[in-house]
Amino acid sequence: MSRIGILSGSFDPVHTGHVACALEALNTAKLDRVFLAPEARPRRKPGVTHVAHRTALLRLAVRPHEQLGVLALPDRYFDVARSLPRLQQKFRGDDLFFICGSDMLEHMPHWAHIETMLKHMGLIVGTRGGQDQKKLQVLLNQLPTQPRELHSFTSLFPNISANAIRSSLINSQAAEGLLVSTEEYIRKNWLYSPVNQSAD
Repeated sequence: MSRIGILSGSFDPVHTGHVACALEALNTAKLDRVFLAPEARPRRKPGVTHVAHRTALLRLAVRPHEQLGVLALPDRYFDVARSLPRLQQKFRGDDLFFICGSDMLEHMPHWAHIETMLKHMGLIVGTRGGQDQKKLQVLLNQLPTQPRELHSFTSLFPNISANAIRSSLINSQAAEGLLVSTEEYIRKNWLYSPVNQSAD
């Protein structure tokens, strides 16, 4: 039996914060592997880069880390009713863990079938934006039920965001948190480039 972490998100683009989050979750919860799962149409994030490009960037990002992998789910975003059964089938008999930032924890109580997820998956939370353990506990108390296993850690790069990276690249500026392993792919495919931005 293995302990498997799932880090789902838009990864538009994947950056040092995402990779650090996966590695911190791996160590904190003593996981065997962590899979980064790009969402085709993430919640509350319209107009994302095509999932094929984001998946390709993820594969480049995890290549140096043998315990990290990329998992392509057919669902538009992580949906408990659809995604959880797929994970249980793929990782039959393994312990599953959902990895997220504390900002996502604010929306989680409104997810459909969240009780089912917390019953069948452990929860690993990386705190962001200066949130302390007291604030984290407040967010956890808002969940309809407590996760079967809980771990938390403080994010190493709480101020790095994909939005800031996209903005920097569009304006031809240095992008803090951009992975060296993804730079060439981004350049060759004209991602986050001024020429791809439509005029107002």
